[in-house]
Amino acid sequence: MANSAAKPKFSLRLLIDEEKNKVVLAEVGKDFVDVLCSILTLPMGTIVRLLEKHQTPQSPIVGCFHKLYKSVSDMSVDHFETQVCKNQLLYPRSVRESYCGNLKLNIDDTAATGFFICPHFMSNDSCCKVYSNISTSRCRYCGTSMNRFIPVQEGVQADGVFLSCRTSFIITDDLKVSLNSMGLVLNILNDLGYAGFDKLQEMVIDVGSEEVLTFLGCLFTSEAPLTDTFLRKHCTTRKHKALTPLVQENAVAGDADKLVAIKVYIRKTDRMILYAECREDFIDLLFTFLAIPLEFAWDLSVDIVNTGCIGNMSRSVKNLSFEKQKEATVSQCVLPYYYKFRAQLLDIVIQEED
Repeated sequence: MANSAAKPKFSLRLLIDEEKNKVVLAEVGKDFVDVLCSILTLPMGTIVRLLEKHQTPQSPIVGCFHKLYKSVSDMSVDHFETQVCKNQLLYPRSVRESYCGNLKLNIDDTAATGFFICPHFMSNDSCCKVYSNISTSRCRYCGTSMNRFIPVQEGVQADGVFLSCRTSFIITDDLKVSLNSMGLVLNILNDLGYAGFDKLQEMVIDVGSEEVLTFLGCLFTSEAPLTDTFLRKHCTTRKHKALTPLVQENAVAGDADKLVAIKVYIRKTDRMILYAECREDFIDLLFTFLAIPLEFAWDLSVDIVNTGCIGNMSRSVKNLSFEKQKEATVSQCVLPYYYKFRAQLLDIVIQEED
C-alpha cells in the first residue's frame, strides 16, 4: 500500500529459541505496553469489527461476539429506535477513547467522538446548556437539532499515554508484563529451563498496525501469542459441534427484584442450551455486550471460557504501579450515557449525561 510506510511503527527485541521456533521473551518500550493497555479498553464490538476487517488467513473467532455483531449488522434499522442506536452498537465507544487518541499507534479506526450543541446556545438563554455526542439529538428546550459542532483541541502527551515511566519492559510469551531488569530476565530463563543465552537468538522486528491486529486475534486463541504473531504469523480457530434433538424448558435470569424471562431449548444428551425465545429487554442486554470493554469481558468470563493470555496481560497492567496508568484504568465497567438499557443485570456503571 502506498501510505503504509507512513503508518507509525516501533521496534521489539525478541529472544528466540530457534530450535523450538518459539519466542521466549520480548523487550519492549512503553509505546508497545501503551498499546496493550489500549487493547484492554476496546469494546468487544470494536474488536470483532477490527478482526473481520483485518482478514487474517484464518480469522479468529472471538467467542460468539462475532455472531452477536453480525446479528446487529443484519437487522433492519426498523427494529431499532433510530439509526443512531444501531450505529452505537456497530461502532461502540470506550470511555477511554480520549486516551487512545494520543497513542503512537492506535488500531481503533472508530471516528473520534464529536461534540454538538444547540445552534441557539449563545442567543437563547432558555436553550439547554449541555452538549451531545450525537448530531441528531434535539434540544430539550427548543426542540432544535443539536447539530452545531464544537471543535475540541487534542491534548499533547509529553510522556506515555497510559504509562508515565520512560523505561523498558519484559513480556513473556504468555503475556506477563514486568519492568525490565537483568535479574528478571535470568529468573525467567531459569524457570523455562535455560541455563543462559547459549541456545537463544536475538531478533529485532518492526511492529505496525498489521502486526498488532494479528496479535489481537491471537489473544483469544493462543497460549503463546508472541510466537504465533511474530514467528508463525497466524492464529487458529475453534470447531463447532453438531446439533442434536431439542427439549424445551423455561428459565428466569436476574435478581428477584429485576427478572428477565426467557424460554430456552436444551439438548437432552448434555443439557446444552441451543437457543432461546425472549423479549426485547433480554436482547437489549445481549447487544450491550458489544459495548463492554475487553478487560471487563475477561473479568466476567474467568473460569468459564478460554480467553488465552488476556488474564495475564490484564493482571500485569493493573500491577504496574504508575500514577498515569491508575488514572486511565477503571476498577469496574463504565459505559457512555447512551448505553442505558432496561435489563441491568451486570455490575455496569452508566455515565451521567452532561
